[in-house]
Amino acid sequence: MNICFTETPSRKTVKPSKTVFLNNTGHDVTLKFVTAPDLVLGAYTISNGVSAAIDHIRLGVTDFYSCHSQNVAIPAECTAVLTLSNRVLTMAVSG
Repeated sequence: MNICFTETPSRKTVKPSKTVFLNNTGHDVTLKFVTAPDLVLGAYTISNGVSAAIDHIRLGVTDFYSCHSQNVAIPAECTAVLTLSNRVLTMAVSG
C-alpha cells in the first residue's frame, strides 16, 4: 500500500500500529503527531515501532499532508519506507 503526502493542507491522519519507519528521502523528516511529541527521523535511519496518529510530516521547512480522502490505518507491525519524488512524499507500506 502506498500513502502519498503533498503540500496541500489536509485534516486526514495516518494511524500506524507498531510501524517501523525507514527514512529514505535523503533528508531529516519530522513526524508530527496528533497527540504525541514529534519524532525526528534522520536521513537513512530506521525508527522503533510507532503507534501514534500522524497529522503531517515535515521535511526541511515544508509540511506534507496525506492526500487521501479519508483517514488511513496501517496494519500492525508493518514497515513504511519514506521516499520523495517530484514534490510528493510517498510512504510505501509493506508487511
